[in-house]
Amino acid sequence: MRIGIIAGNRKLPLLLAQRIKQKEKQSQITAVCFKGETQSSINRFVDKVHWLRVGALKELKEVIRSEGLSDWIMAGQINPLHIFRRKCWDKELESLIGRSGDFRSHEIFKKIVDNLEAVGIHFLDSTTYLGEDLAKEGLMNSGNFSIPAEDIDFGLKVISRFVEMDVGQTVVVKNGAVVGLESLEGTDRTIKRAYRLAGKGCLVLKFCKSSQDLRFDVPVVGISTLKLLKSIKAKGLVLEKDKVIIVDKQLFLSLANEWQIPVIGRAKAA
Repeated sequence: MRIGIIAGNRKLPLLLAQRIKQKEKQSQITAVCFKGETQSSINRFVDKVHWLRVGALKELKEVIRSEGLSDWIMAGQINPLHIFRRKCWDKELESLIGRSGDFRSHEIFKKIVDNLEAVGIHFLDSTTYLGEDLAKEGLMNSGNFSIPAEDIDFGLKVISRFVEMDVGQTVVVKNGAVVGLESLEGTDRTIKRAYRLAGKGCLVLKFCKSSQDLRFDVPVVGISTLKLLKSIKAKGLVLEKDKVIIVDKQLFLSLANEWQIPVIGRAKAA
């Protein structure tokens, strides 16, 4: 089996490559990576690598055509600040996006993916091969934790509506008040901002919208966010079950247990 990964930043592309190799022993993986975004260590997990600059849509198409692969998976974020800086956009990307009146990152990447699929590429769901790494229903670590049900219920009501606005994926609440809503700054900066406002004891929730396009946009949490939750003495972390990927899941839950941070999987509020 031959498959391609379009690899963004952080550890998700590395995890995906490892899972593919575990499940498809004879697989050959080609990765398209981005300078300043993708971790160089991806070389250890794939068979072939192409390095491009962010915004080089024409070159990306040429690489994909040259590889002759029909199935690709997008994994890992590209810093959404590139949307507004636009310094490295080539003419093809400028033509596709430049006059858009909707600069939400989800809409930008959807246009790019649709444009690539129009020339015969098929993007698989980003969670393909990652089922074991998704958040699951209920308390996922084994400590003796107690979070008031009303705190979780309040957070679920807020985030279930917030994510449908396509603004962000993270909400922070405390004592019946919303103290943080994510926008382009990302999860960790949202948590830090909420802590500056409300101090310790915040409950953090991360979900995706019901129409999330999992070809390119899947919520992810990792050890760096967990360390931040420890440092601010967060009350807990609630993730949408079967929708949010936990990178290094076994270690993540072990550390969460050690640091007394309950990690809970829940569905959206009705």
